[in-house]
Amino acid sequence: MADWRMVWTVRRVRLWVSMAAIAAWLPLLGISARGWLDFSAFYAAGALAFEPQVLDLASVASFQEAHRLPNTPFLYPPTLAIVYAPLATLPYELAAALHLVAQAAFLLAAAVLGGHVFGIPRRWAVVGTLAWSPAAAAVISGQNSAVLLLLTIVSAWALVRGSGGHLLAGFAIGFATYRPHLGLPLLGLTLWRRVWYALAVATATIAIQYALGAVATGGQLDWPARWLSTIAAETANDFHSIGWQAVGLPGILGRLSVGGSALGSPVGPALIGYLVGLLLIVSALGSLRRWDAPRAVALTCALALFAGPRGFVYDGTMLLPAIAILARDGAARGWPWGYRWLLASGYGLALIWPLGGVVGVNPLAIVVLLMPFVLLGRGPFRTFGPAPPGLVSHARAVPLGILGRP
Repeated sequence: MADWRMVWTVRRVRLWVSMAAIAAWLPLLGISARGWLDFSAFYAAGALAFEPQVLDLASVASFQEAHRLPNTPFLYPPTLAIVYAPLATLPYELAAALHLVAQAAFLLAAAVLGGHVFGIPRRWAVVGTLAWSPAAAAVISGQNSAVLLLLTIVSAWALVRGSGGHLLAGFAIGFATYRPHLGLPLLGLTLWRRVWYALAVATATIAIQYALGAVATGGQLDWPARWLSTIAAETANDFHSIGWQAVGLPGILGRLSVGGSALGSPVGPALIGYLVGLLLIVSALGSLRRWDAPRAVALTCALALFAGPRGFVYDGTMLLPAIAILARDGAARGWPWGYRWLLASGYGLALIWPLGGVVGVNPLAIVVLLMPFVLLGRGPFRTFGPAPPGLVSHARAVPLGILGRP
């Protein structure tokens, strides 16, 4: 009788990944009819750039209502409004379509560079990225997670180059802080690993973004305080409206509380999530300093999602570096059955994330909550720890065996 553990043969893997990619991008067919979803927030922010109203959710909502756009709040730092200002001069449908094409290009660029950085054959890096449903959802829904992924991979590539790449790493990490809860952990990684030049450049880049934020708000020097107060006020609404899309532990616990658990208000359970996340981060500090740069960056992204305050489905794009690490380690070990099933299950859970709207908890959250433990090789995931030194190299693609050669 065939061993069920080895059911993922070459042919089945190729079929599974291909079908997952098709399914992940099917919603693209109806996105125009849904008003291009979250792009509405960025378009409105671009139209309100250079005015104090860009920080006012009511002003953003009024603009959207006046132009019959989806009502989605703009919760990013106002600096981003400057980036979207040119698109806001175009008709909405054209601007949204151009944005989607650009985000898809950024995603493909991240896949190609990521294949080199993490040692994955290029074609499988591209197909594996396209089959990752959260990344597709980010592009289709009008989000910009593909840019953050590209900046993250650029930072890993630059850190691998040593002192010669620290300038580029600093710029990439500094710009990545436009999503603070995902970019700032990378800044912390440079501090912990004592990459001082990259840290200094990243800090200077953040200072430039602050200045640009003041320009974007019409000279509001206190914009960070106003922006943070807006974020804090909107978080409670998120628990009620889109809390089912949460993938991080604080958001999940807050959502369960809103859903009627005995934990009380959402604030208390969320704090429990932050505490657990902090303990996990502390336990990973040794690995974050000792591991090679690509693996450390992948773990940082996984930890940021686990403990982050505002992690939603599209943020799951940032698990792709961790998935690349697992593929690299699986190839180095000759693809044991555990690695095959782990990756197949992860892609499957990510693909059915919309079921969270029915059951109240997102299936993708299972992948997010387990990934740090898998990377660290903790508990039942000890066999998935780092591959023995010398078996893999981030400087060239590693033949993936089951998936074929590059």
